Amino acid sequence: MAAKKRFTPLAWVGSITAIFSLIAGIYAGWDFLSGQFEKRRAIKQSLAAEVVQLRASDYESAWKTLAQAAKVDPGSEPVRQAQEDVAIEWLDNIHASGDQTFVSITEKLEPVLSRGVASSKSPQRQADLMAHLGWSYFLRSRELPSSPDPEPAYRDALLKDPANPYAHAMWGHWMLWNGEPYAKASVHFAAALATPRAGLRPYIRSMQMSALDNQDTDENHVEIIRVANDIRKEHGDMSPHQRHNILNLYWDYLATPNGHRADFLGAISPLDHLDTFDWLVQREGPRDSSPLTHTYIRSTLLEGAGRRDEALAGFRAVQTQFGPNISYTLADGARKAIVRLTAAK
Repeated sequence: MAAKKRFTPLAWVGSITAIFSLIAGIYAGWDFLSGQFEKRRAIKQSLAAEVVQLRASDYESAWKTLAQAAKVDPGSEPVRQAQEDVAIEWLDNIHASGDQTFVSITEKLEPVLSRGVASSKSPQRQADLMAHLGWSYFLRSRELPSSPDPEPAYRDALLKDPANPYAHAMWGHWMLWNGEPYAKASVHFAAALATPRAGLRPYIRSMQMSALDNQDTDENHVEIIRVANDIRKEHGDMSPHQRHNILNLYWDYLATPNGHRADFLGAISPLDHLDTFDWLVQREGPRDSSPLTHTYIRSTLLEGAGRRDEALAGFRAVQTQFGPNISYTLADGARKAIVRLTAAK
């Protein structure tokens, strides 16, 4: 019969040491897992806060929130993706105010855009980021003429994604900014509007209107009216600034002597002109401080649409308001219109 093995004190020490090592390992593992759970919780909270800030268009706060999240976990893919999304949206809606400048904003965003271009595996995503990198260069160039040329970035974006709406809209804007004819830029805007990404249509239209607004020419004014008519038919909208500017165009071409009046009126059909003007005035709402002027312009459009009785009533309504605050041009135009329309009866 084999002898029973005896445990020596040394053996007991070894066993106890092994047990303590196991316990220490368990605690270390638990500590590691707890740290990971805490890190994930902190990242989740930061991303939730960033979403709220982004919805409020508080881009600066959203950017700072994500910067803190990146310190917690520099390799977090959701954080990197969120930073890129904030950079895109911030550039799409950028306004420099207070101590901010385009340069101070873009210098923060460009490294994130460049990183995304290099790391993204989606050609569409790469193109979106490349286009915004070009747009960032453009914005920066308005304050620093030595900034990079944005055109190569737009071209590279379209090499990655030939239908990319951002790159097309931004390139079209760049062309008009540099004085190129609208016929050339319109090819890019048409390509941008053909995108199946319907959510980007308001942005594309805004870029198109802003680009046309950069050149104060009769040719561009005609195109602005055409685009405004298209936006109305699409059930879209424009910024208050853009609506106000278009109503001013109606004043310039219809309420004052203008040699290009026929071209302006010929931009769209008479009924479309009337509907577009009514649509703009309706959206102005409380901002409408010129009801009498609008009555005069609307009467002119009614006459052009063949609705002569309504036009005559409108011009007579203007005539009854003649006084010291009415411009001579408006008063004289109403008188002539009344004579003209009365003689045609």
